[in-house]
Amino acid sequence: MKPALIRQSLPHVLIVALLIGIVIVGSRRDLVDAAAPRVLASPPCRLDGGPCRVKLDRGGWLELTVTPRPVPAGTPFVASLALSDADVRQAELEFEGADMNMGLFRQVLAPRPSGGFEASVTLPICATGAMRWRTRLVVRTAGETLIAPFDLTTGEPSRAGG
Repeated sequence: MKPALIRQSLPHVLIVALLIGIVIVGSRRDLVDAAAPRVLASPPCRLDGGPCRVKLDRGGWLELTVTPRPVPAGTPFVASLALSDADVRQAELEFEGADMNMGLFRQVLAPRPSGGFEASVTLPICATGAMRWRTRLVVRTAGETLIAPFDLTTGEPSRAGG
């Protein structure tokens, strides 16, 4: 190859190599962001019985509260997330029927100006008037996604079943 041709082609080759490098690094970053969520070990906690707190690895905590308690069936309730030493960027709740398939319900919690997150939630009514729900708090921090499982009964607890 002639030296003049090499000098003309070199900038184009370098640009193509740089673009390939950017694509590779970008795809690796997506893989890190898409890492599997980590389920936080927490003692069994019933949200309809009171606040539920989960300790974090570095000493902080997340505390989820629902009001009013007991949670009436088919009526809006407030879910509040308080936190300490946790860099939570996004928070949402997922609800699935424990004894009956009611589908998956997701509710994004909005940041509060005073700190923490909050949302008004309305879940569907069960024919029996009571429903047990598997509830997952999903929080995204700068480096990972964390899941904390809880239980919740809406409606009359003595008739819970779906």
